[in-house]
Amino acid sequence: MKLNKSNVDAIALTEKGQVIYRDSDLIGFAVRATVKSKSYIVERRHEGKLFRVTIGKTNEITPVEARKKAQSILSDISNGVYEKKKDALSGEMTVEQAFNLYLKQRKLKQLSINTYNHCLDSFLSDWKSKPIFEITKKEVFDRFIKLTEYSPTQANLTLKMFGSIWRFAQVHCSSDENPILKHNPVDVIPAKRGWNKSKVRTRHLDESNIHTYYNAVLNYFTERSLYDDASKNAARDLVLFIMYTGCRRNEAQTLKWENVDMEKGLFVFKDPKNGDDHLLPMGDHLFEIIKQRYELKGNEYVFPGSNMSTEAKHISGAQGMLKTIGEQTGIEISLHDLRRTFATICNNLDYGPYTIKRLLNHRSGARNDVTGGYVQVSIKKLRLAMNDIEAVYQGKLNCFD
Repeated sequence: MKLNKSNVDAIALTEKGQVIYRDSDLIGFAVRATVKSKSYIVERRHEGKLFRVTIGKTNEITPVEARKKAQSILSDISNGVYEKKKDALSGEMTVEQAFNLYLKQRKLKQLSINTYNHCLDSFLSDWKSKPIFEITKKEVFDRFIKLTEYSPTQANLTLKMFGSIWRFAQVHCSSDENPILKHNPVDVIPAKRGWNKSKVRTRHLDESNIHTYYNAVLNYFTERSLYDDASKNAARDLVLFIMYTGCRRNEAQTLKWENVDMEKGLFVFKDPKNGDDHLLPMGDHLFEIIKQRYELKGNEYVFPGSNMSTEAKHISGAQGMLKTIGEQTGIEISLHDLRRTFATICNNLDYGPYTIKRLLNHRSGARNDVTGGYVQVSIKKLRLAMNDIEAVYQGKLNCFD
């Protein structure tokens, strides 16, 4: 008989055992009646193996929906892919499978993807092949304690990442018929101990060392400085660029010439950390630096690497330069500390909060800041601020009194 609504409703429960009622149109589709309930099922033999799959109870799913699901399952069995899909959509999903699916379906920036891969490969590699829903609270808590001894910040980052992937897998693998009711094992951390408290970083250049450090950057010289190609003074200019713009390291490293308007003296940072394109004017000295780099440009990046034939065509940072200057001056500073210095100078120059947010590309117009959504800061105002910041570094303007 055809398994339509009237026929399925007419099927009686059994007095004992089970009875299978097979569909006359779709081979492999059936209803199984037992003492307590009736369920739609799929039965199909493939390469000597018998597959029996429960689709759902007849009072919870319509015959039309059940037939569609049955057709899909039968197709997967015939094509030999059912077991792979079943594993990926069941409690047997491994940590690595969940991780890869999470990265595939979530829209993440490359920096976040790199960070997540580092966390998994460096701190959770022994969990990769384990079913994600078999990771226990004890395992999570023990790993958190162990990682905290190495780095409290890394412990927070790694286990919070795992918690996000676990929640994603729970939603992905659950169905109305078979929900995954387990609790996220990461919840044990805030309940039992609490997340590690991170110290707020405040290191920046101030009146006691800003000019010493700035002059050391200006006079930084390596053998590469003798080359008349695009890599000439790339590390020095990258550091000056961050000092003068306050931009994030990755934004500076990956800045392309297509996002530099030499005629108007503007930069456009495409899709930075907060997702909003950032338009920023150049100060006078920075314009001269960029102009010299433009005349020597060799590839699409403003700050290319020294070996432009490699896959990574932009500079990877300025760690060597920062270390050398730190040894020369006794001043230890990171590129992000220079962004903090930029913000401090802006504040000391009494520029308003919306100008500072605009310069740093921090969002305005949050829920508790309705005014920020209306305030527009002109390019002229921003350029004036950029020149004032350059003047502070150059000792022409004092903002520390």
